[in-house]
Order: sequence, then C-alpha cells, then structure tokens
Amino acid sequence: MAPEPPFSPRGDPSPRTPHGNKLIPLFIGISRGNGDRRVVLRAAVIQVVGHLVERAVPPGRRVPLFEAAMDLLDEAGWGLDELAEAASPGPAQDELLRTLGLLST
Repeated sequence: MAPEPPFSPRGDPSPRTPHGNKLIPLFIGISRGNGDRRVVLRAAVIQVVGHLVERAVPPGRRVPLFEAAMDLLDEAGWGLDELAEAASPGPAQDELLRTLGLLST
C-alpha cells in the first residue's frame, strides 16, 4: 500500500504528515516586534510614506528598517491617495499605523 500524501488533495484544513503528525502552517510576514523595534519600524513606515508620496529619501539617509517598512506597506494594500493622507501626522497616519499593528488601539 502506498503511503498517503502529506496533504489531502481535497484541501483538508488540518493536513497531516505521513507519520500522522498535524502540520502547523507558518505565515511569513514582517515582524512588528515590541519595544524599540516597534518604535524604529513606526518611524521607518512614516519615512517610507513620505518617500513614496512627497520626496524620495536617498539610501544614505534612510532610517533602519526602511526596507522592512516598505514590505509592511505592501501588506497593508493602501493606495497612493490613502498614503498621501497618511504622510502628515493626524487621523489618517494613526489609522495606517493601527492597520499595520504599530499603534495601540
């Protein structure tokens, strides 16, 4: 008898390995971290928003985590019009940071 495949062809929501162990899916994403990393990532997001809608930031002047913040904004799926509103401090910027998990509710 052939061993069962590790995943059910029917899309079983709880796939099992050939040994019967349940698989736990890992989701890849940007780590928000806590404490200092969250503060730095929040500053990077604000800089990236300004970079995208106001004025380009040269590579030598970018804050740490600039690239991670760029990836995080991709996850949010906001358009340029929404990002333009979030470029300045205020409710739109707070909403963006909250959406990204970088601001307390």
